[in-house]
Amino acid sequence: MRPNKEELAAWRALLEVHERLTADMDATLRAEHGLPLQWYDVLVQLTEAGAPLRMHELADRTLFSRTECTRVVARMEAAGLVTKERDPADGRGVYAAITPAGQAAFRRAARTHLADIQRSFAAHLSDEEARAIALALGRIVAANR
Repeated sequence: MRPNKEELAAWRALLEVHERLTADMDATLRAEHGLPLQWYDVLVQLTEAGAPLRMHELADRTLFSRTECTRVVARMEAAGLVTKERDPADGRGVYAAITPAGQAAFRRAARTHLADIQRSFAAHLSDEEARAIALALGRIVAANR
């Protein structure tokens, strides 16, 4: 079965809004904080976790491939925003942890990023529309896990 006209329109709109907004938000975070959107995403995930995350867990949460996550974390480690720690119980396991500098960078950038979300996305939706989008996309995510 093929998608109908409305389903294709929804798909194209999803792709376009994702591409445009993430590119704009990345540019803003880089200009105002020297922080790529990918780095901000890592900081969000580590902050929300409240504890170090194994690299594979971080990759799953950020939607990066494991290889890409390793590269991003290595660059962030060189910048002093995160550290990598070996799992003492399993020498093969590696955790990523946010540093105090990473926490400070996250707090500064969060204000900018949340303002971007409001301006570029949320301001154009009613609460009902936002709930409907979250529900529909959540259902699609769950079906494709």
